[in-house]
Amino acid sequence: MARRALSTTPPDAPCEPSTEREGVNITLTSGRDVTISDVWSMAGWNLQFVRLGANQSLGLDRDQGRVYIKVVTGELVNINRGPFAGPREIRNTLVDADEVVSGDSDAVFAVFTETAQANANVSSMDELTVNGPHSDAFRWLTFEEKFGSFTDIFNGDDAYMSGGFHLLDDDGTEISYVNLWTAGKGVNLSTHNHSGDPSPLSPAFAEVHWVFNNGTHKGGMYGCEGPEAPHSEDYPMQRGDEHGAFFVVDAATGKPSLRPNGAVEYPWHGWEAGTDDQPGQAYDVVAAFETNPDYVRL
Repeated sequence: MARRALSTTPPDAPCEPSTEREGVNITLTSGRDVTISDVWSMAGWNLQFVRLGANQSLGLDRDQGRVYIKVVTGELVNINRGPFAGPREIRNTLVDADEVVSGDSDAVFAVFTETAQANANVSSMDELTVNGPHSDAFRWLTFEEKFGSFTDIFNGDDAYMSGGFHLLDDDGTEISYVNLWTAGKGVNLSTHNHSGDPSPLSPAFAEVHWVFNNGTHKGGMYGCEGPEAPHSEDYPMQRGDEHGAFFVVDAATGKPSLRPNGAVEYPWHGWEAGTDDQPGQAYDVVAAFETNPDYVRL
């Protein structure tokens, strides 16, 4: 077993701006003990992506701050963590171990480090500038600016989306897209079920969310019976939390269930930010991991 350290292993994952979709492409090469991306920073957080070969270990740099790990594929056996919590279960991803150890297959994961510069809350979008390679690929736009040409559902919402991180396999296949977005107090980012036809610019995905900041400590996922129906279940999520599958799983295969058009099957769900009586804005800041269903097994 190779013993490497995240803090002393130079980044070696090729990174370039995405020419077809927003954000950057990061190729996480297989067949190595470890492949490590560059580091990006945002609001006092460091963001990095790793592919650890089978039965390998990687030391973590906990001197930099509180380390959270979101697994995308494979398993980190010493912390007993795979890609998904139980269905609709909320779990925190803080890691207290000094290293992580992969199982019998490669593990792809994100390492999010909360440094001493991270604020207790996020009150302005100016705090969320993404710094690092190709930083101009991470321009924040309102949901209205991004989607207003074909829907008015986000008009006036204090909510933003940035370019994100396309985690690619050796042959260029996207493993997962890490999509960054925010929602201000009381914003509901729509009730939806991802049933539209997949396309090269909008592929099918099995999605979970990971939280950098919960502005009011009340925001989170919800389930319901339809677009106009009240919430049937609420799932508040705090800093460092992720949730389990909201998508439908084929019990026979453990794979995401697909609709006839190839989209992953979801019931109606959404994200709604909370409200409070405190002055000023407070943003939910979230990374959506939109994983290629071919790389998902529960």
